[in-house]
Amino acid sequence: MMFELVAPCHFGLEACTKKEILNLGYEITEVTDGRVSFRGDEKAVCRANIGLRTAERLLIKAGEFEATTWDELFEAT
Repeated sequence: MMFELVAPCHFGLEACTKKEILNLGYEITEVTDGRVSFRGDEKAVCRANIGLRTAERLLIKAGEFEATTWDELFEAT
C-alpha cells in the first residue's frame, strides 16, 4: 500500500529535507514552503522517521479537499 507522506520542516530547510528523502530512495511529489511531500509504503514510514534529520515529523495524508468557507471546512472534516 502506498501513502502520500508529508515531511514538515522549518522554513528554509526544504532543500535539505528534499535531499535527505532522495538519499533514502524516494521520489519527491511536491516541495512547498515548510514541507516536502513524497510517496512511500509502510517501510518508507519507518525509514523516514529514522533517517530524516531536518523534518519536524512525518505525516500521512489522509485526504484532501477544497473549502472556501468555515461551513465547507466543518462539513468536509
